[in-house]
Amino acid sequence: MKLELFTGSLSTASVLAVCAFLSAVPALATDVDMARLPVTEPNLCLACHTTANPTSAGFELNPFGEDYLANGRLWDANLASQDSDGDGCLNGVEVGDSDGDGEPDGNVDRQAGNPGVPDECGSGSLVDEKTWGALKAMFDGS
Repeated sequence: MKLELFTGSLSTASVLAVCAFLSAVPALATDVDMARLPVTEPNLCLACHTTANPTSAGFELNPFGEDYLANGRLWDANLASQDSDGDGCLNGVEVGDSDGDGEPDGNVDRQAGNPGVPDECGSGSLVDEKTWGALKAMFDGS
């Protein structure tokens, strides 16, 4: 009987220890997914999440994060052409890869805005944003 109580207590303690560990560990997918975006500075985790330091216990996604997940966790032309946060700036322009080919536009090394939070993207008018991918393709030889 004592052995059964000890085993039951051990199992409960093990489960609680694992849960505590997982809630303190940063979300593992974040590093993998951030590597798929051509530009991540300055937003980093905030590009997809509502908190700067998501964990496995708290990783709520913002609108761009939800669209990224719905897109199969892929950065591509489809996701680049959307405006996930509804601020009038296309995701590709805010991320710094207007055509979604996985390569930063020109000398871009910082995101122009946050694709998951309505804000200023600082890239000009919406017409310019929509045509930028075509212009980039002409100069890249694509």
